[in-house]
Amino acid sequence: MGEDGEEMPYSYEMTHKNILKSASEHFKSEGFREASIRSICHDAGVTNGAFYAHFNSKEDLFNDLVADAIEGLTKIYSDEEDKYEDVRNAEDIINAFKKTYLSTDKLIRYMCTQREALILVVESSAGTAHEHFKDMLIENEIESMKQFIAHCKPYVKSVEAISDNIIRLGTTFLIDSIFNGLKNGMTADEIIEEIKAVTEYCIAGYRKLMEI
Repeated sequence: MGEDGEEMPYSYEMTHKNILKSASEHFKSEGFREASIRSICHDAGVTNGAFYAHFNSKEDLFNDLVADAIEGLTKIYSDEEDKYEDVRNAEDIINAFKKTYLSTDKLIRYMCTQREALILVVESSAGTAHEHFKDMLIENEIESMKQFIAHCKPYVKSVEAISDNIIRLGTTFLIDSIFNGLKNGMTADEIIEEIKAVTEYCIAGYRKLMEI
């Protein structure tokens, strides 16, 4: 209602924005499964009927909040598919490791621009199609690293000590460090500095195990 008691004109864009804002707060505090359309609509100041003029379902609403962030992040990963340079000796292996780990700067800066959406994906997406998104990122990185280690085999004394579990631990450490930085409110520069330390730690471990 306006100051004169007249009903304010309906705005599709404002209503849409209010639903998204309310949904983001409810999903963050309650998770996707527990958040209800009724509560989201109540706090957005709209009716349940009005909700369905904007979204087909609660999952459609959640997807609207996170889809752009996921698409952008996936594109960055896709652009980095050929991140390992040709390896012909031990020095090339170390350079490839450094190139891989230190190329996370672009990724981290993007993720910080999409902080709220990505935190929703990691913390609140159980029950949606996105609930295993971080696990998918980790699995993709593990597979990439396994292929790289296999490629390195002719140029090092040993790769037998690098088990699948070692690769999983290192990869999970790296990705979890980035997401923890996002969740804890660290700036992009702060996360990048922390990932540099994680990088040196991982590279030192691989060098020791590969005896290079």
